[in-house]
Amino acid sequence: MGVEYKVTRWDVSCESADPTKVCSVVLGVTATDSESGKSAYKDERINVPCTDITEFEAGAEAFVEGVLGSQGWYLELQTKIVQQMTKPVPAPEDREKPDFDAMSIGDGYSELPEEEESVAEEPEVVDTEDGEPSNEEETESEEEATEEDSA
Repeated sequence: MGVEYKVTRWDVSCESADPTKVCSVVLGVTATDSESGKSAYKDERINVPCTDITEFEAGAEAFVEGVLGSQGWYLELQTKIVQQMTKPVPAPEDREKPDFDAMSIGDGYSELPEEEESVAEEPEVVDTEDGEPSNEEETESEEEATEEDSA
C-alpha cells in the first residue's frame, strides 16, 4: 500500500477586522509507511491571499495537494521515514557479551612515564672584548682559523 498521508493539523487564522477572511493556515501532515509503521510529521504556517473562509476550506484538498507537491513535502516526509528505517539499532541484549573483567587490558602500560632529564647541554655564552655575547666554541674556532690564515 505504501505511504499514507493525513492532515493532522489545520489551524486557520483570519483577519482581525473580518473573521470571515483567511490570511494564513498552519498545515500539518503525518506520513505513515504501511509496511514498517514508521511515520514522519511536518507542519508550517502558510500565508495565503485573503480569501473567504468558506471558499478556502472548500478547496482545502487542492490546496494541500499543491503545498505537498510544489514545496517538496512528499519527498521530505518519505526521506524522514527511510532515515528511521535505516538508522542503527541497539544490539540484542540477550547476546553473549565479552567478559571484560577477565581480560588483561593495558599490559605494558601500567607504569606512569618518568620525566627524562635534558641530555643536550647549551654551550656557555661568554662576553667578548667588543661586548657582544658569543659562544666559547665559536670563539675558539675563529682563533684557529685566524692562526691558519696567518701561517
